[in-house]
Amino acid sequence: MTKYIAAIAVVFCFAFAKANSTTAVSKASSNFFQKFISHQVKGGETVKDIAKKYGIGEKEITKLNPDAKKEIYDGLVLILPASSQVTTQVVEQDNLTFKTHKVKRKETLYSLSKRYGVPQDVIKRYNKRLYSETLRKGDKLRIPTNYKPEIVTESVVSLPESTTAALEQTTHKVIAKETKYGIARKYGITIAELEQVNPQVKDGLKIGDVINVPKANFAESTIINNEKYAFYEVKKGNTMYSLLRSLNLEADELLTLNPALDEGLKEGMILKVPKGSPGSDNPTPAYGETSAQPEVIMVPGKKGSLETSLTDFSTKRIAVMLPFGVNRVSSDNIETNEDLLKNDRILRLSLDLYSGILMAAEDAKKLGISASIDTYDTAYNRKDGKAVNARKVETIIQSNDFNGVNAVIGPLLGSNIDRVSSMLSSRNIPVISPISNKVIGRGNIFVSKPNDVLLRDKMLSFLKENGEGKNIVIIADAKNGSTKSKIKALFPNAKTVAPRSGDKGYFLYPDDIPSQLSDELENWVFLESNDVPLISNVTTNLNAQVGVRKIVLLTTNRGSAYNSDEIQHEHLKNLSFHFPSVEKEYKYKDVKAFVDNYETKYGVSPSKEAIRGYDLMYDTLLRLAYAQDLYRAASSGVETDYIENKFKYDRRGAGGFSNQAVYLIKYTDTLQLEEIVTTSLLED
Repeated sequence: MTKYIAAIAVVFCFAFAKANSTTAVSKASSNFFQKFISHQVKGGETVKDIAKKYGIGEKEITKLNPDAKKEIYDGLVLILPASSQVTTQVVEQDNLTFKTHKVKRKETLYSLSKRYGVPQDVIKRYNKRLYSETLRKGDKLRIPTNYKPEIVTESVVSLPESTTAALEQTTHKVIAKETKYGIARKYGITIAELEQVNPQVKDGLKIGDVINVPKANFAESTIINNEKYAFYEVKKGNTMYSLLRSLNLEADELLTLNPALDEGLKEGMILKVPKGSPGSDNPTPAYGETSAQPEVIMVPGKKGSLETSLTDFSTKRIAVMLPFGVNRVSSDNIETNEDLLKNDRILRLSLDLYSGILMAAEDAKKLGISASIDTYDTAYNRKDGKAVNARKVETIIQSNDFNGVNAVIGPLLGSNIDRVSSMLSSRNIPVISPISNKVIGRGNIFVSKPNDVLLRDKMLSFLKENGEGKNIVIIADAKNGSTKSKIKALFPNAKTVAPRSGDKGYFLYPDDIPSQLSDELENWVFLESNDVPLISNVTTNLNAQVGVRKIVLLTTNRGSAYNSDEIQHEHLKNLSFHFPSVEKEYKYKDVKAFVDNYETKYGVSPSKEAIRGYDLMYDTLLRLAYAQDLYRAASSGVETDYIENKFKYDRRGAGGFSNQAVYLIKYTDTLQLEEIVTTSLLED
């Protein structure tokens, strides 16, 4: 337990620093963070650069941000001492005039820079919050209209600074059937460079247009003789995932070399890649075609994996609302914090979920999906009562800008989720319930955890498909009479055993079960109860019959009673116990990379809650990159399968969406839990 507490304490201290955006927390917790400021890393910055900029030592940065010892990347938020001061000086240009630009969907600093002919750093200079915050739809920016650069800056992607400034230009007249790709290829430049000198062609070419292009000989010789870089042509069927895998590159590296990718991958693009990258000398085949590709260990996605079907690589803004209760944390009393972590189940659950969410954001970035995470502390406290806790959530929504948020994950409790769903429904912002399935919500609600009715119905479908020729026996207590009736409706000849009720609960006579079993047919015994003594009685009784008769134990609802020490897993193994489940048991060899990374980062193995946070966040980001919003992704009917959870959203009767994907699990001879794949599940 000590090791667990220590690891969670690390998560707690650094969780907010790892969100790639400004973290919002309750006012009551502000004192906890007043000793620090944040800095969002810009492309190409190093720890040394940042230390020099703020006048602090590199060790001060790596001490507060241990991950920075290995690497830092564009968009990463670092914690710095509040005493840090920017030491660099900027010379203002005289007589500048400005216009106000309201940011539209999918616009980036890169696209605005090219549209107005103003370097990105200059835009940030006059909109200083962009040094630490990401660009969002609806932002109003001050853009200089008469800015004149003192020096010629580097061109967009392909040429060194010195050669770009020196390029001579010629003109080209567009003829029928010519494309931007064809012209760029002819003159040995990139499409981005062509658009830079001809902004009017961004919306397409017209026959007869006269456009400017660098002179062919000089450009071509510069590119061909460049010792560092080569070119790659994007083919039909290429995705970011297939390119990164084929070229053996990280997403950050490819995006740094090709800023235009921030607006999406398009067929015909010419990309700049490091010379010697696999596939850079020859066209890379679409994913799935035969080619020599380096081994990449990815999270498994059995059904409808979205990793090879991503189309939208704009930054995804996710709001996470969980009850961290930062106001209850003592900055100078470790024992108090450890007691808090030990005794507060909701806090531990929140931290586990959040640790998985952060891991998922890191892994999604490897696929080219950047996530801006706004973290809000709902500060739930049972003692405060329902009304007070609801007002905390309302204050968060009212006091912060949720415009442009792609999805909200949280809060934890059903009533608070309902409130958030209601307040954000007019803006059509999806609200995902991470744990609770007892949620009403509006049309924007996504219930990610399947309910008990769905679990029961999946098992009944399995029974209907496979129950013929079996001797079916039903053992159900008084609370599960409706389930017994549903099984009888499917198989009217099913036998029943009614548990007797006594002063000490339910019980059975020794011959109650054996008298209903068949010597010739396989016996399928359904046990419908969450009563520990009854389950123990039945499993022990059936286990004694295993050597004489063939018996399979099943249930439509594996309740909490099965976690009791009184229930022997050896008996469940011998009875090949079948049950429906929200999650499966992962095989280490299939997800080794994730488990090893998690243990390295947090010092403990991931809990089910941490894995659920990972699966939920990873699925959310992939769905957004697959179909631009969660509503379209849900309407597509795609089913995804990750480490322990799978997702297939469908509309609920009263509005919103619920996850319809569940597992059927059975015990194996080696006490492993194995998924049962059936025809009905595949059809669903």
